[in-house]
Amino acid sequence: MTPDRSRDLAVGWIEAWMRMDLAWLRRHLAPDFVHNSPFGRLEGRDAYLAAVEPMARKTVQALRILDVVASGDQAVIRFENHTPGGVVESCDWLWTEGDLIREISSYYDPARVREALSPGDQDRLGGASDP
Repeated sequence: MTPDRSRDLAVGWIEAWMRMDLAWLRRHLAPDFVHNSPFGRLEGRDAYLAAVEPMARKTVQALRILDVVASGDQAVIRFENHTPGGVVESCDWLWTEGDLIREISSYYDPARVREALSPGDQDRLGGASDP
């Protein structure tokens, strides 16, 4: 895996969420994709998309890429998530293999994201709804 391919996948990941391009996400997330976030852990591409896509439609108004760093089969992308509660600076660490994203660990303060989600929505994201 070249750093350029890892970088391209990281940028593609954010751009796909900007467009709500589920077809791109299905093509580039491994079937056994794993996502870790302040809300918890989700395993499996289909389970991840089923849980996150409806929440993203409620919380993502715009995304703006700030930085991307890539090395080998890893990339880190820092971006702003413009939510109904304000801007949440976020960072996603991606592990890639070929044209697939195998795993992402997301780092952000979930407080503003929580404002736009019901406790049930938060539970579907894999974690407790308590702050």
